[in-house]
Amino acid sequence: MSAWTFCGGRWTPCGGIPLEDRGFRYGMSVFETVAIFRGTPLFFEAHRERLARALGELGWAGMVLPESLAGGLGGGEVTGVFRWYVTAGPGGPGEDIAGEIYGIFEEAEVGTDFPAARIATCGAPYLSAPGGWKTGNYWQNVRAWAEARSCGADEALLFEPSGSLVSASMGNLFLEVDGRWQTPALGRGARDGVVRAWVLGQLPAEEAWLDAESVRRATAAFVTGSRAGVRAVCEIDGRPLRTDVTRLQDTYRRDVLFLR
Repeated sequence: MSAWTFCGGRWTPCGGIPLEDRGFRYGMSVFETVAIFRGTPLFFEAHRERLARALGELGWAGMVLPESLAGGLGGGEVTGVFRWYVTAGPGGPGEDIAGEIYGIFEEAEVGTDFPAARIATCGAPYLSAPGGWKTGNYWQNVRAWAEARSCGADEALLFEPSGSLVSASMGNLFLEVDGRWQTPALGRGARDGVVRAWVLGQLPAEEAWLDAESVRRATAAFVTGSRAGVRAVCEIDGRPLRTDVTRLQDTYRRDVLFLR
C-alpha cells in the first residue's frame, strides 16, 4: 500500500494523513474509490465529477481537483484500487476549510471474476450521509460488513430507520422483483456509484422504493462497485437466488476492461 498527497499540481509520496487533519479527527472528508486495471483508471472522469459535486454541496468548491492520477500510482501497468480523499485539512471544527487531497493505492484484484456473494440483512438501522456522499465516517458500513462476515456472509444489506433499503454495505444493489430490475433510489440514501450508473445505461432497470418485502420477493440480485464491477448474489439471508448475470458481466469486461 502506498500513500500520496496532491500539492503543487502533482502527486507526491507521503507517510499518510497528519493527525491534526480534520479528515482523521472528525471524519470530515469525502472520497471516491477508483479501480485501476492494468494501469488504466476506470471511470476516472465520473469519479472526479462526483467528488467535485460533493465539494460543491459542502461549500468546498474552491478546491482544484487533479485531472489525472498520473504520478499517484507509482508507474507501470498496476492493478488495484486508488482511494482518493479530499479532507477538511487542519483546524478546529468551525474553522475555515483548508482542504487537502490524498490518495492511497493498494494492489488488488479488479474485475468481474469474484464468486457470487451471500448477503445477510444488517439489524442496525443505517443513517446515510447527506447527498449519498462517501465520507470518512464509514464506520457504519464497516460494522455492518463485519457483522455479515461473522455470520458467514460476504455482504450486508442496509436499511434506513423507515425500513427503506439503501444498499449493500460496500456497494450498490440491484434486485429483480416481479420480473423487473430495480435499485434503491438516490433519494433514499443510495450512493451514486459509477458502476451503478453504468448498469442503469445497460439494463431496463429503474430506481424504486424497496423494503424488506421487496427483498423477500426478489428472484435475482447483484452488487456493483468499483473493485468487483458486477458481482452476482447467490443468496440473501440463506434464501437461494438465480445468479445469471453473465451477459452483463461480459459486457463490462468488453466495454470497461476492454477484454475480448
